[in-house]
Amino acid sequence: MIQRQSKGLGLVLMLVVAVGYTWATWNYFTRPVPGGNDFLAHYTAWEAYLKYGFNPYSDEAALHTQRVIYGRLANPSEDQNRLTYPFYSILLHAPFVLINDHAVARAVYMTLLQAALFAGVIMTLSLVGWQPPLWLFAITLTWSLLYYPEARGVILGQFAIFGFFALAGALLLLRQGRDAASGALLVLSTFKPTLVFLVVPFLLMWAMARRRWRFMAGFLGTLFILVLGSWFVLPTWMGDWLNRIGQYSDYTVGQSPVWLLTHSALPALGQVGEGVIVKVLLAGMVWSWWHAIRSREDKEFYWSLGVTLVVSNLVVSRSATTNYVMLLVPTLWLFAAFDRVPRWGRPTVLAVMFVSVVGLWWLHVATVVGNQEQPIMFLPSPLALGLVLMLGRAWLLRDAVMARVIP
Repeated sequence: MIQRQSKGLGLVLMLVVAVGYTWATWNYFTRPVPGGNDFLAHYTAWEAYLKYGFNPYSDEAALHTQRVIYGRLANPSEDQNRLTYPFYSILLHAPFVLINDHAVARAVYMTLLQAALFAGVIMTLSLVGWQPPLWLFAITLTWSLLYYPEARGVILGQFAIFGFFALAGALLLLRQGRDAASGALLVLSTFKPTLVFLVVPFLLMWAMARRRWRFMAGFLGTLFILVLGSWFVLPTWMGDWLNRIGQYSDYTVGQSPVWLLTHSALPALGQVGEGVIVKVLLAGMVWSWWHAIRSREDKEFYWSLGVTLVVSNLVVSRSATTNYVMLLVPTLWLFAAFDRVPRWGRPTVLAVMFVSVVGLWWLHVATVVGNQEQPIMFLPSPLALGLVLMLGRAWLLRDAVMARVIP
């Protein structure tokens, strides 16, 4: 009875803190400071659909979004902020439309993003077998919030943080043997397909090879229900959505990191260099899949997953630094592996955390033009992580065996 009361009081206290924190976010940030365009682009698209009856993929919905974000129609050189998520993403965003005040809705969304981020970090620590002392745990949570991709994601209201939460939760459920629930939760990450367009095929092939049929059924069954339900509500959504995806490069700003590397940072490489690098990256990723799937011990699972996340963020046609939150899974594994090294491991973790936070924010401040981040911001995180994964492969596989970092 006492334990039950303590849990109840704890939940009430957490709720009070969350409400107070959300109020402070609204009063001191979202109300006086316009922004949160990633959130507003979806809030307004679904607002146009639910309140005004516009197809969320239509020009009318896009114009409504632009008037809210820019106070006018978008210029040809600006992001037109059209909806590019599948229709079933309405399940996440529709409840916020009930909040008529954009600033209040954005504050609530930011609070939920931070909660999802912390929950995802905690689940990932469990996955990689890392139980740092309380002081280091607190520093790790603080680092995860202040690190450039995550901090920017919270400020902009970027769904990618929920995608990270879904991936971390799905992996934890998979490790616990709750395969059907794991597959069902993973579907949440498909609300933004670019986050997991290579991760999902890897996980499904691995599950098939391991005869984890419940994981496949949980994922495919849940996805089928959402797709079919969306079709009943808006029969044209699939064609409308695919049309928006096909025209994505015409109305959005940005390129893939590989394109930026070969056309901006090293323009001498050009289109030929871009094609070669993409093919090499994909070939290396497929090689890692082969080793992970054929390995009986599953010691290569998380290494291959890390490679897949790095490659997918490098080659995706239109990337965003906020998507790099997905890289937290292999990054936290690296921190755990370093911390398990006697004497110099923990100082290395602390040094990397400090340099990565200060370094990326300094680079942003030094290069930002107006309110637009520059191409250089897309390169350090995935390139550094990819290099460490490649050079440290043997060491990480040994750590996976010793610490049982397996699904």
